[in-house]
Amino acid sequence: MKDAAARLIDKDAIRDLIHTYCRAVDRLDVALGHAIWHEDGVADYGAFYQGDGRGVIDAICKSHEHLDSHSHQVSNILIRLEGDRAWSEAYVTGTMRRTHEGKVIQIGIWGRYLDAWERRGGRWGLVKREVMHDHDEVREVTPAGQPSRATRGPDDPSFAYLPGAGA
Repeated sequence: MKDAAARLIDKDAIRDLIHTYCRAVDRLDVALGHAIWHEDGVADYGAFYQGDGRGVIDAICKSHEHLDSHSHQVSNILIRLEGDRAWSEAYVTGTMRRTHEGKVIQIGIWGRYLDAWERRGGRWGLVKREVMHDHDEVREVTPAGQPSRATRGPDDPSFAYLPGAGA
């Protein structure tokens, strides 16, 4: 029973890191994004970025600065454990908006994160991520007109509810 409980704890820790990644890029929280990676981690985001893992966080946050908003969700997370190593696949949906020439443009991306994890010094961290883009779209949208209180930085109300969840 202890082994099953330990496996659940490990899977939950990895799942939390996958979700933390989404929070980091949506709130433009570079330090939080760096924290999910081990120092020697590598990222393969296809044509967008190939290089060290922490560098992809810098690149994503920089590329998101010109956007009005963005939201990333993950689902269908499968995790396989083998001692202090693990592998996961998580489906991702990213929705981004920007205003261009007075029109609101929505960008949708659907894909998967294929991740390799290691536990070092008692801490799980990402050592490799390969992103599979399944499909995407760009289209003009008409916003529903609901005012947003969300921000992409530390002024977002979520920081009051999740102290310590950011940089």
